[in-house]
Amino acid sequence: MKKLLFGAILSISFALGANAQLPYLQNFEVTQKVLPAGWSAGVASYHPGNAGWQFNNTWPAGGRWLTYVATHTYCAFVDDIDANTKPSVDYDTLSSSAFSCAGSAHVFMTFDLNFNNYTGVEVGTIAVSTDGGKTWKTAATLPSASPDVTWHNGLVADLSSLIGNQTNVKIAFTWNNVAAVQQGYPGWGMAVDNINIHTPPNYSVAAVSQNLMPMMQVNKSYVFSGIAADSGGNAITSMTMNYSVNGGPVKSQNMSGIGGFTSLTDTTWTLASIPFKPLAAGNYTVKYWATNLNGGNPNANTDTLVAHFYAIDTIQVREALYEEFTGQSCVYCLLAAPNMDTVADNNAYNSTIIRYHVPIPERDFMYDATTPFVNPREAYYGVNAAPDGYLDAYYLYPGGLQPNAALRYSSTSVQAEDEIGSPFKITITKAKYVASKDSFEVSANIKSYGNFPAGLTAQIVLTIDSLTYKYDLSMEDPRPSFQPPIGSSSGGSIQGGAPDFLYPYTLKYTHVAEEMLPSASGTALAAFTAGQSQTISLQWKRNHPWGSYDKPVLQRDSDFYDSSATGQFVVFVQSDNGISTMGIPAGSILQSNKAGFSGMKKAAGVEEISNGVPFKMYPNPTNNNTNLAFNLDQDQNVTVQVYNMLGEVVYTANEGMLSSGQHTIMINGSTLNNGVYLVRLATDNGLTVQRLLIQR
Repeated sequence: MKKLLFGAILSISFALGANAQLPYLQNFEVTQKVLPAGWSAGVASYHPGNAGWQFNNTWPAGGRWLTYVATHTYCAFVDDIDANTKPSVDYDTLSSSAFSCAGSAHVFMTFDLNFNNYTGVEVGTIAVSTDGGKTWKTAATLPSASPDVTWHNGLVADLSSLIGNQTNVKIAFTWNNVAAVQQGYPGWGMAVDNINIHTPPNYSVAAVSQNLMPMMQVNKSYVFSGIAADSGGNAITSMTMNYSVNGGPVKSQNMSGIGGFTSLTDTTWTLASIPFKPLAAGNYTVKYWATNLNGGNPNANTDTLVAHFYAIDTIQVREALYEEFTGQSCVYCLLAAPNMDTVADNNAYNSTIIRYHVPIPERDFMYDATTPFVNPREAYYGVNAAPDGYLDAYYLYPGGLQPNAALRYSSTSVQAEDEIGSPFKITITKAKYVASKDSFEVSANIKSYGNFPAGLTAQIVLTIDSLTYKYDLSMEDPRPSFQPPIGSSSGGSIQGGAPDFLYPYTLKYTHVAEEMLPSASGTALAAFTAGQSQTISLQWKRNHPWGSYDKPVLQRDSDFYDSSATGQFVVFVQSDNGISTMGIPAGSILQSNKAGFSGMKKAAGVEEISNGVPFKMYPNPTNNNTNLAFNLDQDQNVTVQVYNMLGEVVYTANEGMLSSGQHTIMINGSTLNNGVYLVRLATDNGLTVQRLLIQR
C-alpha cells in the first residue's frame, strides 16, 4: 500500500502555501538549499535553539556524522559541525508552515530519517502545534541506533489524536544534544526528508511477511502463517486471509475476534484450516492477501505478498554453519567467547564453526597471516564491527550481550536451523595432511536432491581446532588490566565489566580459519538435476607462518602463538546471488559438513580408519569430558576405547548390545593428561577411529 500511496502523492505539486489542506508535503526539492517559505529554524515558542538546520543534497566539509552518510536528495539536516560546547546552542528545532486537518479524523505522517545517535544521549522528537505555533506538544521520540548511518525511508507516525480535525497545525523536528555536551562530547546530527502528512484510507491491511522457509518436501502438508499490518485509520477486528498457488484456486480462511489490531500495528495470521501440500517436485509461487475487513469492508490495499518455494522428494539432515568474526584485541569478543564455546560444544554433533580473525579494533596476528581470504569474507557479509556472526548467512550476535534472544547465537537457533533440512548432502571423502609435502588434500562429493541452476558456490575452509597465544597481545585487555591473581575478582579489562576469570579467552581460540581453498571465491558449481553429484578435489601447500609448525624465527608472528596438531576441513554450499524463483535469498548457505585431518599424528600400531559406524565427538577439543554420538542401523555390540600417542589403551567402555537408533556415550577425560588421543568405536560391523584433543 505504501508504494501505491506514494505514487499518487508524488504526482501532486509541492508548492503549497500557508494553511494548505491535506495532503501536506515537503521534499525540499523546490527550495533545495534554503528554508522553505513559512518554515522556521529555531522556534522561539518551543525552543530557540541554534537555528542550525541546513538544506542541501551534499554534506558540508568538516561535518562529523554526515561524513559517513550516503548521498541523498535535497533534505533538511542538522550536524554539530561547530562542536558546540554550550548546552543552550545544542537544541535545534525545525518547524513547518501552517496547514489544516479539517475533516480528517485520521492523520498520518510518513517521512525519511537518518539519525545515528553516536553519543548515545542525543534525542530527536516530533512535536505538533494546533494554534499556529504558539504552544507545542511532543508527539513522538524518533528511533535511533548507533552505529547506523543509513537512511530509513517511509517511517510512519499516527498523529490522529493530536492534530485530527484541527485547522491551524504545525509540525516540528527537534535534535537535542544537551546531555552529550554536558558530558563533554560533541554530537553528530540528524536529517529528515520527504515529509508527507495525509489522511489514510479507513481500511487498509497488507500481508507483510510469511514464516515458512522456502524448501518443502513432496507430499508433506504445510501451514502458511505470517504477519499482517494495518496501515488504515480504523482498527481491524475481523478479516479473511487468502492464498493462491501458481495462479490456481483461491483458498480462504476467516479470522474473527482479532484484538489490538489498531492503526500502524501488526497481527499474526495462521491458515491452519487450509494447509498446502506440494504433490510434485518443482517451484511454487504463493500469493497472500486480506479481504472482507470488519465484516465486508473492501481493502484499500490490493497488493499481494508473493513468496517462492521449491519442493523436493527427499530432504536431507542439515548441519548448520556459524561463521564468527573475532579478534584478540576486541573486548566484546572476549565477552562473547564463553557463549560461543558453550553453544559450539553443545551442538558439535549437528553444527560447524568457523572463526575468522579480524583487526578490530587493533592488530590481530592471525589476521596478518590470513588477510587474503578474511578481507573478502568480511566484505561478503559487510562486517565492520567485532564480534559479528552469521548462522547459515543469517545475522546472529555471538555473545550474550544481545538482549533479543532471537538475534543471539544459541543452541535454540542452531537446532531450529537444523530442523529446516537441506536439499544437499555433502560427503567428505578425503581430509589429509601430507607431512612430506607440508600440504593438505581434500575431496568432497556434493549430491543434490533437487533441480538447481548453475551459480551455486562450494566453499572449503581449513580450520585449526585450537590456537593459543604465548603472550597477551590484546590492545584492550592486556594482563595488567585484570586483577591478580586471575580468577579472584569480578572486575577486569580496561573497558570495564569483563570478569577477570575470562582472562584465558585473551589467549585461547578454537575453530580458527587458516585458509580458504582455493580462495575466498570458492568453486563454482554447475547446474544440478535431482540425484546428481559433483565432486571437488583440492590441495593446498601451506604458505604462511603457522604457530608450532614453524621453526622459531625472531619477530615472526607465529612465534607468538601455537596451534594444535589437529584441525578440520569445513565444506559448505552457498548461493551467492540467491535464486529468486525458489525463494532462496542471496548468500544463503544450503548445507555444510566437516572432517578432521588424517595423517597429522598417529598412535603406534593404531591407524585412523573408518570402515564401521561413523561418529562425532563434542566438545573436541575438550578440557574434561566429551560426548561420542552415533547412529546404529541395527542392534550391535559396542565398545569404546581411547589410546594415547604411544598406542596404550587409557580408557575403555564396554557398552554391550545396543539397540538400533541414536546413541550418545560420554567419555570421562578428567584423568587424562593434555594431548592428542585416538578414540576407537568398535561394533559388530567394523571399526571407526578419530582423534580427540584434551586441552586445559
